Amino acid sequence: MTQTSPETSPEMSQVLMIARSIAGETGHTMLTRLVESLSQYLDTAFVAVTYAEGTPPTHARALYALRDQQAAEGIRYALDGTPCARVYAGETLTVPCGIADLYPREAGLEGYIGIPLRAADGTVLGHLAVFSDTPITRSEVATAIATIFALRAEAELRRLAGEADRKRLIADLTRLNTRLQRGYADLRRESAQKTGLMGLIAHDLRRPLSALMSQAELGLARCAAATPDIARVSAAFTKVVANADRMSHLIDATLDRARAEGEALTLSPQPCDLPGLVRIAAEANRDDAARKSIALAVTPSPAIPATLDETLVISAIDNLISNAVKYTAPGGTVDVTVETDTVADTATIAVTDTGQGLTPDDLDRAFGRFQTLSARPTGGEGSTGLGLANVREIARAHGGTVCAESDGPGKGSRFSLTLPLLANTR
Repeated sequence: MTQTSPETSPEMSQVLMIARSIAGETGHTMLTRLVESLSQYLDTAFVAVTYAEGTPPTHARALYALRDQQAAEGIRYALDGTPCARVYAGETLTVPCGIADLYPREAGLEGYIGIPLRAADGTVLGHLAVFSDTPITRSEVATAIATIFALRAEAELRRLAGEADRKRLIADLTRLNTRLQRGYADLRRESAQKTGLMGLIAHDLRRPLSALMSQAELGLARCAAATPDIARVSAAFTKVVANADRMSHLIDATLDRARAEGEALTLSPQPCDLPGLVRIAAEANRDDAARKSIALAVTPSPAIPATLDETLVISAIDNLISNAVKYTAPGGTVDVTVETDTVADTATIAVTDTGQGLTPDDLDRAFGRFQTLSARPTGGEGSTGLGLANVREIARAHGGTVCAESDGPGKGSRFSLTLPLLANTR
């Protein structure tokens, strides 16, 4: 008795035929070829690759479908009362005949094969549906073949979904980058205004300070005379007191203005993805880190929906990362993480480096304005002493906090910014 080898069996020949028809194809072409080839092999009345609508799924919409060997478009149907509902629940279902007896909506049809198509996390994102108007012979073989090519369709759907996610991410990053650039332009304008203010203050302080010093020197000289002229000494020191008083009032006025500006920091909160903001800030520092051979790593994090002022938060994170790069020696590392506290409904962005570390005195003064700490930039970078103070102000404006930690000089440091996921807009 002659046996048919697996390589030459009709089923294997059909498998090879279908495999060749979709070899090297991707995207819409691959799925179209798959549906066409499967339809020819199983002699189907209707075959389709669908995706789910609704959570949980209530409808199926066909990406590609053939009805009686002809392309069919605009196919969408409710899952209730169909065998497809069981497939969307995760079951591989084969009904060789009598499908209409079980599901009256399928009147006029006989056989059915349904195979779920899953996303990477295991959820059902679509299915391969095959209907025939005659009983399906050798249903186990037919189901096995359909399953092989359902897996190929599943992989393709995952690829298409990943591509769509990538395009959405690029669009989001482009949008956020545009906002970041606008925000930086505003910050540069504000910085220029503050620089001008500081120049004006320095100019206004120079004259009373110069007069104070000259009158003090004159008074000291007259005090050292063999016969001090008390009246002139008194007049000189009266002028010293007057100029010192003038300087004191100027400084008080400057501090009042600074406080008013601090209180005027307003937020423009809007929905955003916090890890997306972290990635933007990290990318802004990627080149600086590379120039110093510093490994800058951002620990992957799932999406964290938040309502924050994107520009200010990116600026704060950028300050923390740029400081870490600035004070870390070439060859070091900077790690950025994002963690959430579901109880407090907050998220913490932490930047940890292997840099110069901080003294206890540094930790006490780290977030003050114009503070010079013990660490020095390792690549000749400049420092204004304002970056960490700005981070603190941004954190406070959102109702959050910022803190610094270090085990001491030479042992690196960790700066963490904790923000409520819903900004305080009062």
